[in-house]
Amino acid sequence: MNHRPIIHRSDIVRNPHSPEQAVSIDEYIENESSKMSAAEIRKLAEFTPQLREKMKTDQAQQHFDLQQNPECLVSILNSLRARNCRDPLPLDLAEAGVAASYLLKSVDIIPDFIPEIGLTDDARLVARVFTRNPSLRSEVGRS
Repeated sequence: MNHRPIIHRSDIVRNPHSPEQAVSIDEYIENESSKMSAAEIRKLAEFTPQLREKMKTDQAQQHFDLQQNPECLVSILNSLRARNCRDPLPLDLAEAGVAASYLLKSVDIIPDFIPEIGLTDDARLVARVFTRNPSLRSEVGRS
């Protein structure tokens, strides 16, 4: 069945560390990016095949942001900049790491296995990282 891709722009999610609380996507990204390290960025690069496989699923194909942005994340994680990064990380690279890490989780705010909505939170978070960091798109094609 061919559906028009869903585009997500909601600003509020449940706090995964305290599900009874709402937190903005920006707060989540800022909190998690402050914990991201150069070693984690390099480790995430090892999981780009799994990230690509996840994006081939029918569920991922329903979301515009998951059709476009993950390949950019793969390019970023495999870039010379990511391979040579040092702590403290530049903010855009740390936030790209948050997006990739979130995509690789199967159980997050909305568990990925829930039909039709399981990747909605992933799509929202990834879209927000790219909105916050438009320069990340310039990483595509660099090695």
